[in-house]
Amino acid sequence: MLQRILASFQNLPGAEQAYLVSKQDGLISAVGKRGKSPDLDFANVVVQELENLGRGTLGEGLELWIEGEETVLVTRLSSDTSLVIRGKKDSRIARWRHAVDRDTEVLNSLVR
Repeated sequence: MLQRILASFQNLPGAEQAYLVSKQDGLISAVGKRGKSPDLDFANVVVQELENLGRGTLGEGLELWIEGEETVLVTRLSSDTSLVIRGKKDSRIARWRHAVDRDTEVLNSLVR
């Protein structure tokens, strides 16, 4: 079921990879193009920066959108687990966000 949900994210317009990372356990699950590994170093840095936001006056960092040479959506599902979707430049990141919002509850129940 988890792989099916990640595959649905990877099949969104412009998306090339979808993966779940845990601060404690590292990579939980990933779906993407064959031969292309998830960039865990990048994901860990972004998740750490989202946590650092919570230590300041801005409030808790729950999501990050990156649009540049590539498009990246990082969403915290729990205090330990984050979802990363990476794709092509100029992808429809708002569509990705809607899909994630629709499946967040199911993802959380599967990762527990």
